[in-house]
Amino acid sequence: MNIIDVLDNEIVVNGMTITFPASLQELTEALGTPRVVGEGEKASYIFDEMGLAFQNGSSVFLRKNKAFTDMDHLVMYCSIHVCDDGLLSGEHAARHYRGSVTFFGNAWERFNPFLGQQQAVWRDGEELKFSHIGVIMRGKDDEPDYIDGFINKNVYLSFKPTRPRSTEDYNIVQPAGECLEFDNFNFKLAVIQELMYEQEVLKPHFDLYDYLKFKKSRANTESPRNIKPAVDFFTTLRIPVSLAESVRSIDMDGGNEIYMNICPMWDGEDERFDLTAVSARELKQFPNLKHMTVMAAETFDAVRAAGEELGIEVEQI
Repeated sequence: MNIIDVLDNEIVVNGMTITFPASLQELTEALGTPRVVGEGEKASYIFDEMGLAFQNGSSVFLRKNKAFTDMDHLVMYCSIHVCDDGLLSGEHAARHYRGSVTFFGNAWERFNPFLGQQQAVWRDGEELKFSHIGVIMRGKDDEPDYIDGFINKNVYLSFKPTRPRSTEDYNIVQPAGECLEFDNFNFKLAVIQELMYEQEVLKPHFDLYDYLKFKKSRANTESPRNIKPAVDFFTTLRIPVSLAESVRSIDMDGGNEIYMNICPMWDGEDERFDLTAVSARELKQFPNLKHMTVMAAETFDAVRAAGEELGIEVEQI
């Protein structure tokens, strides 16, 4: 008999804990090798023998809710296939699940409306809490949810993270000392990526969604274009010269956080963030910079030459 217990951000399947958002590797380690249908954010991982199907979700949704880890951890949904259902048909169908499904160790009795779904409810001391896993139970209305301890209806679980409240102050304060100067905006972005998101020494730590809320500003974050308030922020941001010594390498990558905070919908297919040029004046400000991995489709030779003149190894991503 299979046993699934649904908790706050995780489910326990036959004693193995799967925390959302999960990765294919974590599913495989817990449950074995699944049948894979689709790819990327549309991928499904089906465990036919168990009657379970897991699905990836949107990386943008996870970023909006500060639940994004990396592009490997996108699993947000679990379908428990107890009876035939149109939502689990064709190549996504699995064999029927046989076992129990509980919520914090209890049978499903209490519901709380939540974004068109339901949530498990539990008490933590004096505080009443609601699970961050939404639940839909589907089956015949005139049939019980359980028969002899076995779940009798299909169960659909969705990870619903709550975005934590930000305490970041996004009012840019002019540094007291001398600041770095840039001739090329995309090089400045690469430096900010290193100092703000990798080393976390450049403040404020910019998060697009927190910033828009802080400024009480609106922007279409679902647009494929750069978000103007974000571009304006990074254009205005000054970087103290005192931080330059800590920059030893620069690694440009299409998945860098700075690009996702300028355009969450950017798919990396265009060259908007490519390092089209870099000047000796810019590079000389970083005495310990020894290596750069750059995005530079058409201008790599020129960028490499500029770096190598100053003893900086430059590679193309």
